[in-house]
Amino acid sequence: MMAIPALLIKVSLIFVVVLGGVIAVMSFLSGNWVGGIIGIIFFAIGICYAMAVWSRIPFATANLVTATTAIKGNCGVTIIAYIFVALAFGWSLMWTVAFAGVWNLTYECTTTGGVTECSNPSYGLLFVLFVSYFFTHQVLQNTVHVVVAGTVGTWWFAPEEAGCCSSAIIGSFIRATTTSFGSICFGSLIVAIIQALRQLANQARAEGDAGILACIAECILACIQGIVEYFNKWAYVYVGLYGYSYIEAGKNV
Repeated sequence: MMAIPALLIKVSLIFVVVLGGVIAVMSFLSGNWVGGIIGIIFFAIGICYAMAVWSRIPFATANLVTATTAIKGNCGVTIIAYIFVALAFGWSLMWTVAFAGVWNLTYECTTTGGVTECSNPSYGLLFVLFVSYFFTHQVLQNTVHVVVAGTVGTWWFAPEEAGCCSSAIIGSFIRATTTSFGSICFGSLIVAIIQALRQLANQARAEGDAGILACIAECILACIQGIVEYFNKWAYVYVGLYGYSYIEAGKNV
Protein backbone atom coordinates (compact mmCIF):
# COMPACT_ATOMS: atom_id res chain seq x y z
CA MET A 1 0.00 0.00 0.00
CA MET A 2 2.84 2.38 0.81
CA ALA A 3 4.62 1.54 -2.46
CA ILE A 4 1.80 2.46 -4.85
CA PRO A 5 -0.74 4.57 -2.92
CA ALA A 6 -1.58 6.90 -5.81
CA LEU A 7 -2.11 3.95 -8.15
CA LEU A 8 -4.44 2.27 -5.66
CA ILE A 9 -6.59 5.39 -5.37
CA LYS A 10 -6.75 5.83 -9.15
CA VAL A 11 -7.61 2.17 -9.70
CA SER A 12 -10.41 2.35 -7.12
CA LEU A 13 -11.94 5.39 -8.84
CA ILE A 14 -11.68 3.79 -12.27
CA PHE A 15 -13.10 0.53 -10.93
CA VAL A 16 -16.27 2.26 -9.72
CA VAL A 17 -16.78 3.85 -13.15
CA VAL A 18 -16.14 0.59 -15.00
CA LEU A 19 -18.43 -1.32 -12.64
CA GLY A 20 -21.30 1.07 -13.37
CA GLY A 21 -20.73 0.64 -17.10
CA VAL A 22 -20.60 -3.16 -16.84
CA ILE A 23 -23.84 -3.22 -14.84
CA ALA A 24 -25.53 -1.05 -17.47
CA VAL A 25 -24.33 -3.18 -20.39
CA MET A 26 -25.18 -6.50 -18.75
CA SER A 27 -28.62 -5.23 -17.75
CA PHE A 28 -29.44 -4.05 -21.26
CA LEU A 29 -28.20 -7.30 -22.78
CA SER A 30 -30.44 -9.28 -20.43
CA GLY A 31 -33.44 -7.09 -21.23
CA ASN A 32 -33.50 -5.40 -17.82
CA TRP A 33 -34.08 -1.80 -18.84
CA VAL A 34 -34.52 -0.53 -15.28
CA GLY A 35 -31.21 -2.03 -14.21
CA GLY A 36 -29.57 -0.61 -17.32
CA ILE A 37 -30.81 2.90 -16.59
CA ILE A 38 -29.64 2.63 -12.98
CA GLY A 39 -26.26 1.40 -14.24
CA ILE A 40 -25.97 4.39 -16.59
CA ILE A 41 -26.81 6.75 -13.72
CA PHE A 42 -24.11 5.22 -11.52
CA PHE A 43 -21.71 5.27 -14.46
CA ALA A 44 -22.32 8.99 -14.98
CA ILE A 45 -22.05 9.75 -11.27
CA GLY A 46 -18.79 7.79 -11.11
CA ILE A 47 -17.30 9.75 -13.99
CA CYS A 48 -18.35 13.09 -12.49
CA TYR A 49 -16.97 12.14 -9.09
CA ALA A 50 -13.67 10.89 -10.52
CA MET A 51 -13.22 14.10 -12.52
CA ALA A 52 -14.05 16.22 -9.46
CA VAL A 53 -11.56 14.54 -7.11
CA TRP A 54 -8.81 13.55 -9.56
CA SER A 55 -6.80 16.69 -8.79
CA ARG A 56 -6.94 15.85 -5.08
CA ILE A 57 -5.30 12.46 -5.48
CA PRO A 58 -1.84 13.75 -4.42
CA PHE A 59 -3.34 15.06 -1.17
CA ALA A 60 -5.18 11.80 -0.56
CA THR A 61 -1.96 9.93 -1.32
CA ALA A 62 -0.05 11.94 1.27
CA ASN A 63 -2.74 11.24 3.87
CA LEU A 64 -2.75 7.53 3.07
CA VAL A 65 1.03 7.27 3.31
CA THR A 66 1.08 9.21 6.58
CA ALA A 67 -1.66 7.10 8.15
CA THR A 68 -0.05 3.85 7.01
CA THR A 69 3.34 4.94 8.31
CA ALA A 70 1.87 5.92 11.67
CA ILE A 71 0.06 2.62 12.15
CA LYS A 72 3.03 0.61 10.89
CA GLY A 73 5.30 2.36 13.36
CA ASN A 74 2.83 1.81 16.20
CA CYS A 75 1.50 -1.64 15.38
CA GLY A 76 0.39 -2.10 18.97
CA VAL A 77 -2.80 -0.19 18.18
CA THR A 78 -3.71 -3.02 15.82
CA ILE A 79 -3.37 -5.50 18.66
CA ILE A 80 -5.59 -3.32 20.85
CA ALA A 81 -8.16 -3.12 18.05
CA TYR A 82 -8.27 -6.92 17.71
CA ILE A 83 -8.64 -7.32 21.47
CA PHE A 84 -11.59 -4.95 21.47
CA VAL A 85 -13.13 -6.79 18.52
CA ALA A 86 -12.92 -9.99 20.59
CA LEU A 87 -14.57 -8.18 23.51
CA ALA A 88 -17.34 -6.94 21.23
CA PHE A 89 -17.90 -10.45 19.91
CA GLY A 90 -18.08 -11.85 23.44
CA TRP A 91 -20.53 -9.15 24.48
CA SER A 92 -22.70 -9.90 21.44
CA LEU A 93 -22.89 -13.56 22.41
CA MET A 94 -23.82 -12.75 26.02
CA TRP A 95 -26.39 -10.19 24.94
CA THR A 96 -27.98 -12.58 22.44
CA VAL A 97 -28.50 -15.19 25.15
CA ALA A 98 -30.02 -12.59 27.48
CA PHE A 99 -32.23 -11.18 24.73
CA ALA A 100 -33.51 -14.63 23.78
CA GLY A 101 -34.43 -15.33 27.39
CA VAL A 102 -36.25 -12.02 27.84
CA TRP A 103 -38.05 -12.44 24.52
CA ASN A 104 -39.31 -15.90 25.45
CA LEU A 105 -40.64 -14.59 28.75
CA THR A 106 -42.39 -11.50 27.39
CA TYR A 107 -43.53 -12.51 23.90
CA GLU A 108 -46.27 -15.10 24.19
CA CYS A 109 -48.47 -16.66 21.54
CA THR A 110 -51.73 -18.47 22.23
CA THR A 111 -53.88 -20.52 19.88
CA THR A 112 -57.65 -20.38 20.28
CA GLY A 113 -59.95 -22.10 17.83
CA GLY A 114 -57.18 -22.52 15.32
CA VAL A 115 -56.31 -18.82 15.46
CA THR A 116 -52.90 -17.85 16.83
CA GLU A 117 -52.61 -14.54 18.63
CA CYS A 118 -49.34 -13.11 19.88
CA SER A 119 -48.89 -10.40 22.48
CA ASN A 120 -47.04 -7.22 21.60
CA PRO A 121 -43.44 -7.15 22.82
CA SER A 122 -42.55 -4.95 25.78
CA TYR A 123 -41.05 -1.98 23.95
CA GLY A 124 -39.76 -0.45 27.18
CA LEU A 125 -37.79 -3.57 28.01
CA LEU A 126 -36.59 -3.91 24.43
CA PHE A 127 -35.39 -0.30 24.54
CA VAL A 128 -33.27 -0.97 27.61
CA LEU A 129 -31.80 -4.10 26.03
CA PHE A 130 -31.02 -2.35 22.76
CA VAL A 131 -29.42 0.61 24.54
CA SER A 132 -27.19 -1.73 26.53
CA TYR A 133 -26.14 -3.56 23.38
CA PHE A 134 -25.41 -0.53 21.22
CA PHE A 135 -23.87 1.44 24.08
CA THR A 136 -21.29 -1.25 24.83
CA HIS A 137 -20.35 -1.58 21.18
CA GLN A 138 -20.08 2.18 20.78
CA VAL A 139 -17.85 2.45 23.86
CA LEU A 140 -15.52 -0.27 22.59
CA GLN A 141 -15.37 1.23 19.11
CA ASN A 142 -14.83 4.80 20.29
CA THR A 143 -12.20 3.77 22.82
CA VAL A 144 -10.11 2.33 19.98
CA HIS A 145 -10.79 5.50 17.98
CA VAL A 146 -9.47 7.70 20.79
CA VAL A 147 -6.44 5.46 21.34
CA VAL A 148 -5.52 5.63 17.65
CA ALA A 149 -6.01 9.41 17.54
CA GLY A 150 -3.80 9.93 20.58
CA THR A 151 -1.14 7.56 19.31
CA VAL A 152 -0.96 9.13 15.86
CA GLY A 153 -0.87 12.61 17.40
CA THR A 154 2.06 11.67 19.62
CA TRP A 155 3.83 9.98 16.70
CA TRP A 156 3.42 13.10 14.57
CA PHE A 157 5.30 15.28 17.04
CA ALA A 158 7.64 12.60 18.41
CA PRO A 159 8.18 9.90 15.76
CA GLU A 160 11.17 8.55 17.66
CA GLU A 161 8.76 7.16 20.27
CA ALA A 162 7.18 4.77 17.76
CA GLY A 163 7.12 1.08 18.59
CA CYS A 164 4.88 -1.91 19.11
CA CYS A 165 4.36 -1.10 22.79
CA SER A 166 5.57 2.47 22.76
CA SER A 167 4.84 5.04 25.42
CA ALA A 168 2.54 6.76 22.91
CA ILE A 169 0.29 3.70 22.71
CA ILE A 170 0.34 3.01 26.44
CA GLY A 171 -0.27 6.66 27.31
CA SER A 172 -3.13 6.98 24.82
CA PHE A 173 -4.73 3.78 26.08
CA ILE A 174 -4.50 4.89 29.72
CA ARG A 175 -6.02 8.29 28.90
CA ALA A 176 -8.80 6.70 26.85
CA THR A 177 -9.75 4.31 29.64
CA THR A 178 -9.45 6.82 32.51
CA THR A 179 -9.64 10.60 32.10
CA SER A 180 -11.30 10.51 28.67
CA PHE A 181 -13.55 7.53 29.35
CA GLY A 182 -16.43 9.73 30.50
CA SER A 183 -16.36 11.64 27.21
CA ILE A 184 -16.32 8.35 25.31
CA CYS A 185 -19.31 7.05 27.26
CA PHE A 186 -21.27 10.28 26.87
CA GLY A 187 -21.00 10.39 23.09
CA SER A 188 -21.55 6.65 22.86
CA LEU A 189 -24.75 6.90 24.90
CA ILE A 190 -26.20 9.50 22.55
CA VAL A 191 -25.65 7.29 19.53
CA ALA A 192 -26.84 4.19 21.40
CA ILE A 193 -30.15 5.82 22.31
CA ILE A 194 -30.73 6.85 18.70
CA GLN A 195 -29.85 3.35 17.47
CA ALA A 196 -32.18 1.78 20.04
CA LEU A 197 -35.06 4.05 19.02
CA ARG A 198 -34.40 3.23 15.39
CA GLN A 199 -34.43 -0.48 16.17
CA LEU A 200 -37.74 -0.10 18.03
CA ALA A 201 -39.22 1.74 15.05
CA ASN A 202 -38.08 -1.09 12.80
CA GLN A 203 -39.57 -3.64 15.20
CA ALA A 204 -42.87 -1.74 15.34
CA ARG A 205 -43.02 -1.64 11.56
CA ALA A 206 -42.33 -5.38 11.36
CA GLU A 207 -45.11 -6.04 13.88
CA GLY A 208 -47.52 -3.88 11.90
CA ASP A 209 -47.88 -1.28 14.66
CA ALA A 210 -48.27 2.21 13.13
CA GLY A 211 -46.53 1.10 9.94
CA ILE A 212 -46.21 4.41 8.09
CA LEU A 213 -45.37 6.37 11.24
CA ALA A 214 -42.76 3.81 12.23
CA CYS A 215 -41.26 4.01 8.74
CA ILE A 216 -41.05 7.82 8.91
CA ALA A 217 -39.57 7.68 12.41
CA GLU A 218 -36.96 5.16 11.31
CA CYS A 219 -35.97 7.35 8.36
CA ILE A 220 -35.62 10.45 10.55
CA LEU A 221 -33.65 8.56 13.19
CA ALA A 222 -31.34 7.14 10.51
CA CYS A 223 -30.55 10.68 9.33
CA ILE A 224 -29.94 11.88 12.88
CA GLN A 225 -27.72 8.87 13.57
CA GLY A 226 -25.60 9.59 10.51
CA ILE A 227 -25.12 13.21 11.56
CA VAL A 228 -24.22 12.35 15.16
CA GLU A 229 -21.81 9.59 14.12
CA TYR A 230 -20.06 11.95 11.70
CA PHE A 231 -19.85 14.55 14.46
CA ASN A 232 -18.51 11.99 16.95
CA LYS A 233 -15.83 10.81 14.55
CA TRP A 234 -14.13 14.20 14.66
CA ALA A 235 -15.01 15.01 18.26
CA TYR A 236 -13.17 11.91 19.44
CA VAL A 237 -10.11 12.97 17.49
CA TYR A 238 -9.97 16.08 19.68
CA VAL A 239 -10.57 13.93 22.75
CA GLY A 240 -7.66 11.67 21.81
CA LEU A 241 -5.30 14.47 20.78
CA TYR A 242 -5.93 17.09 23.44
CA GLY A 243 -7.86 15.31 26.17
CA TYR A 244 -10.88 17.57 25.72
CA SER A 245 -14.22 16.74 27.27
CA TYR A 246 -16.93 15.65 24.87
CA ILE A 247 -18.71 19.01 24.99
CA GLU A 248 -15.47 20.94 24.55
CA ALA A 249 -14.42 18.70 21.69
CA GLY A 250 -17.81 19.21 20.07
CA LYS A 251 -17.36 22.96 20.12
CA ASN A 252 -14.13 22.57 18.16
CA VAL A 253 -15.55 20.32 15.46
